Amino acid sequence: MNFQTPWLKFTLNLLFLGMIIHIVYGFMLGLSVDEAHYALYGLYPDWSYFDHPPMVGWLQIIPAKGHWPVGLIRLVPELLWLLSVLLSMHLTKVIIASFLSSSHYHSLRSAHWWTALLILTTPILHVLAVGLLPDTLLLVLVPCMMLLTISIHNALDQRYPRDIQLWISLGVILGLAGLSKYTSLFFALGVLICLLQWHGLKIFSRPGLWLCLLIAITLITPVLYWNMNHDWISFKYQLGHGAGGEWKFRRIGNFLLTQLACYGLLNLLGLTWVFRRYLSPPIGLFSFSVIPFLIFAVMSGGGGSLPHWTSPAWIAITPICAIGLANAWFVGRKFWITTMIFLQLSLIAIGFFLLASGGLPGVSMKDPLGQKNPIADLYGWDLAGEKLNQIAIEKNIPHIVTQNWTMGSRLAWYTQSKSVHILDDRRDQFDIWFGKMPEGEDAVLLQWSQMTYELPIQKNQFSSCDKIDSMPVKRSDRAISQFDFYVCKDWGQIHPEKIND
Repeated sequence: MNFQTPWLKFTLNLLFLGMIIHIVYGFMLGLSVDEAHYALYGLYPDWSYFDHPPMVGWLQIIPAKGHWPVGLIRLVPELLWLLSVLLSMHLTKVIIASFLSSSHYHSLRSAHWWTALLILTTPILHVLAVGLLPDTLLLVLVPCMMLLTISIHNALDQRYPRDIQLWISLGVILGLAGLSKYTSLFFALGVLICLLQWHGLKIFSRPGLWLCLLIAITLITPVLYWNMNHDWISFKYQLGHGAGGEWKFRRIGNFLLTQLACYGLLNLLGLTWVFRRYLSPPIGLFSFSVIPFLIFAVMSGGGGSLPHWTSPAWIAITPICAIGLANAWFVGRKFWITTMIFLQLSLIAIGFFLLASGGLPGVSMKDPLGQKNPIADLYGWDLAGEKLNQIAIEKNIPHIVTQNWTMGSRLAWYTQSKSVHILDDRRDQFDIWFGKMPEGEDAVLLQWSQMTYELPIQKNQFSSCDKIDSMPVKRSDRAISQFDFYVCKDWGQIHPEKIND
């Protein structure tokens, strides 16, 4: 079977179907915790933020300020995902033209379509296609880094007199990456490693390199300026967050298994064939993937790594894996490739089904599995926000509180309240936006069945918290979670009756 005929049509149809599904689910699902947090960045524009640089918020200023529906806000990541697919396809063709022998032309002419198919069959990338996270931005910026790095190499090899334009473009991309996520530094190292491999230390004599660096540093000055005025809290937080807790080797095993579940085996199959057939491009290109992946693997030992953090690293290596798959298919190694494609597509289909049904069918929030249902997190927060606003107006209480920032992000977004407080001792972005809960004030408290806490009625907390309403969240004729609403009185005073508690 020639990939250029039925498989090409299959990939095009899958790309179109993926876009439609992303749009439908974009309107169907409520904002996840991270999405809501970054949407608040757009609602409260600033030079930077406590936990991330500002780009993910700047892109949402108009949608957030315009109170766009969630489905329209999600058009931003959906378009970025599509752009990532197109850029990665182009990168595949550039790698082949720049580094691989013309003798492989016939076996690799479909490699860019394999790139698209690899992205389409990677489960976690569909999550980033619907939810705008900093990593979604890097899915576009990392292929741009690689394309410009290769273009600069080709220009220097051919003594192209206008390579300065490429250096300027690379500086802009590196600056935008720095405005998107601090870990973009790991991918910037890939640029330097490639240029050193191809041109040695003489690369440092190129004026364009220093102009590129100057542009990148200039673009990230908003982050530096904001942190300078906030006691460098972002850098302190990221260093502590990345280190995690007590380091345990077994966590690396869990990390690797999670990576396989989230990204599938098809990439590894293509990568294996690349080395088996000696199709590998220069080793420097692997640094865009290997360096960040190894760093995140080590961080996982301390519990400081999340599955989606490696997504730009997987995007960086996808064109190389696609080259291997194209060649393997051309020489007739089709069984395992076809099996992996449909296995990964089946996992994605199951995932979309579970999202639509609110979790496993027939499992309610009272069942053990229902109490750990991650999909329940995507339903009901908009209604809870409406209910909180209603109670706050009826009771004339200006403050809304909860006991974890993951709940606070949804409450701040869906209530649009200027006074949402997290009842913990750590300093975070909510303290910068809203400050601490004022002493002696009353508040409306939200409790959620999927993340329960003791009522905050200890010494130096509220004097009382009285439950006034409950709201079950139903999906497929079953309750998947429940919100409980409390009115709490007199925050932060030392109540005489509690002195001996």
